[in-house]
Amino acid sequence: MAVFIFFSCFGLAQSPAARGGISYHPYEASAAFAHMLTDGSYGNGVSLNGFTASISAGVLPSVRGTGEFGNYRGHGVSLTSFLAGPQVGFHIYRFQPFVRGLFGLSHTSINSRGFGNSFTIATGGGLNYPLTDQLAIRALQVDYFRPIGGGYHAADFLRVGCGISYEFGTR
Repeated sequence: MAVFIFFSCFGLAQSPAARGGISYHPYEASAAFAHMLTDGSYGNGVSLNGFTASISAGVLPSVRGTGEFGNYRGHGVSLTSFLAGPQVGFHIYRFQPFVRGLFGLSHTSINSRGFGNSFTIATGGGLNYPLTDQLAIRALQVDYFRPIGGGYHAADFLRVGCGISYEFGTR
């Protein structure tokens, strides 16, 4: 058993992702738990828990087009978002940091009643830690999230999350 564990760890250490090599997979799917918090500058502070699911496709060697769906709930408030935009990633040894700017629509419901649709921006980034050539832990994802217009317009949210990322396809 110890020999199996040793060779498994050795194999992971020799993978291209472990050496900080460039990913040759043009597509990425990720899922993350997310916590959103507003400071209360727009009324009472709101704390929401939920998830994000995204799919990205490479358009340039370091640039991906990303589409994201998110759903967050808490204290009688529900917020659903559909966002898209560019994501720029790079490699620092084993780590894969990225920055992105997403834009789209969100819908807010309060106590199960529709409250409004908003144009929404989310800018931020994160850090992936590769486990294999295709699978990575999304160790951190942090975004500034702001609905503009509609329910909770002009509310500033901080969105923090973690999850998994899977790269696939061939170039």
